[in-house]
Amino acid sequence: MLLLSTAYNFIPVVLNERVENAYAEALSKANGATALTNVTYQESWYWWVIGTTRCVTISGEAIR
Repeated sequence: MLLLSTAYNFIPVVLNERVENAYAEALSKANGATALTNVTYQESWYWWVIGTTRCVTISGEAIR
């Protein structure tokens, strides 16, 4: 997290890594799946006094 940085609130930092991790976690929850279709992406921001926390949620239909 970048503390007290106003630019951080508008520039997505480490977005690719968050998306990749969320996709891998969603895929691992479906036993034997090799990919996801009809993927839905949701990002949640939580504002704290010293910065922000951003969470990415990926959901979809698992295929083999």
